[in-house]
Amino acid sequence: MYGYNFVLLIKIINWMKLYFRSVTLLIVSLLFTSVSIAQHNNSFAGIRFGGALPMGEFASHEFGTGGYALLGKSFGAEAAWFINPKIGFGIDLSMNTFNFASGFYAEDYKEHEPSFTKIELLSSPYKLYTIMAGAYYKMNILPRFNSTFKLMGGMMQAQTPDQFYGVDAFMTGKLTFWKTGSLDRNYALLTGASLEYQLYDKVTLLLQADFTYSEMAFTYLRGNSSYVDYMQMPVFRLQPGINIHF
Repeated sequence: MYGYNFVLLIKIINWMKLYFRSVTLLIVSLLFTSVSIAQHNNSFAGIRFGGALPMGEFASHEFGTGGYALLGKSFGAEAAWFINPKIGFGIDLSMNTFNFASGFYAEDYKEHEPSFTKIELLSSPYKLYTIMAGAYYKMNILPRFNSTFKLMGGMMQAQTPDQFYGVDAFMTGKLTFWKTGSLDRNYALLTGASLEYQLYDKVTLLLQADFTYSEMAFTYLRGNSSYVDYMQMPVFRLQPGINIHF
């Protein structure tokens, strides 16, 4: 178990290193590009922060299939280069966390396991990381107001919670056990739109709405065997942010 946790930690650290290197490389590339090529002042690099709403099976409280994920937090970085005033290409990176509905899950678990008289559950959150690339389309609405639409594809990495259970059972008394979280990654799709206000010549404030979808296959250990839990993971993000234009 400890060996598995160590490997899981190494994978997460490597993913985070890739995340920040990608952001740095893209921003530096855009800076050099802005020096050498005439821009339309729509190319940008920016950050976003806000709420992330799990949907569908991911948020469901259906015991055995639902993810029991609660409203989460999201932090993201984004950059794009526009080849003309309306069309551009870019990259979107995000980190998201979702708490686990421990109380609801413990109640449902007890209903489906009559030998348990009491269940206490401590859980870490879900963790989702995405890296996307795709196309952008910008349109002017009013002076100082613009809207940008994007369609992207890429990768999502998801980690389920580590959980500690304390159980009172009829025949055996008090029991404790640990469920180690699982890690998986798969292809993902993202579509989004933003409303932007030009605060200064090269600075815009924005409100962005994104929808991300992927499907995961989480592998868990059970004694000397293992099993796979498949889960659809749609997420809606609503984030204010800021862009710096080049």
